[in-house]
Amino acid sequence: MNNFNNLISNLKLLHNSLQQSAINAVNQSLTIRNWLFGFYIVEYEQNGKDRAKYGTDLLKNIANDINIKGLTAPELSRCRQFYKTYPQILGTLSQISQNLLPTSILGTLSQRSIQTKEKNTVPAEKLITNLSFSHFVELIKIEDNTKRTFYEIQAIKGVWSVRELRRQINSLFY
Repeated sequence: MNNFNNLISNLKLLHNSLQQSAINAVNQSLTIRNWLFGFYIVEYEQNGKDRAKYGTDLLKNIANDINIKGLTAPELSRCRQFYKTYPQILGTLSQISQNLLPTSILGTLSQRSIQTKEKNTVPAEKLITNLSFSHFVELIKIEDNTKRTFYEIQAIKGVWSVRELRRQINSLFY
């Protein structure tokens, strides 16, 4: 009976470990996808010839035409803000998702993304591997870079849920 209990225990541990790995992989992929969506939208806005034509309807038009569940105009706006707030993720893309990205994407990423990297930031790879996009949604609302970095560090160290991060920000923990 003792061997059977060990077997069950090991199977549960294995399941939980692999399930958590799968969840982390999905979170990382969605975070990278949303950053890239932001990149494409910003690049289109800054280099698109029909900029004056689309006005405020661009995100609404993209959301309607792309027809991906959950990608509404406000969500696409968050993707755009995410890209602008975290340009340092650029350096991580080639490391994390080389096999996911066509080389044409990496070749077209703008130089301004590379140049806007700040000194006192949490390494992008650490952010992507430890925080979900839902964490980033809360963090991009913080305009002060030092304050945002503080919450990034604390969220990673404390393994904060999104709810806990939101609570700490609202309680002015900083």
